[in-house]
Amino acid sequence: MKRDVIISPVATEKTMFNTEKENKLTFLVDRKAGRKQVKEAVEKMYSVKVVSVRTMITKFGKKAIVKLDTEFSADEIAGRIGIF
Repeated sequence: MKRDVIISPVATEKTMFNTEKENKLTFLVDRKAGRKQVKEAVEKMYSVKVVSVRTMITKFGKKAIVKLDTEFSADEIAGRIGIF
């Protein structure tokens, strides 16, 4: 059985700043998902190239901050998925 790696995008003031200024997107992800799985899921779902993935455990679950390659726009992806 295939489990979903990406649960939902995260939209806060800080994540919006990261999207606009640092070309990063933030997602809630499955607690068992590793960085490599998150990278593959984001690349496949949004047809982008991921440069790096940082993960952290919060009281709301596991959060992943994904930095996109400079040839892709996090703003454009955020607009497509309904964050903006």
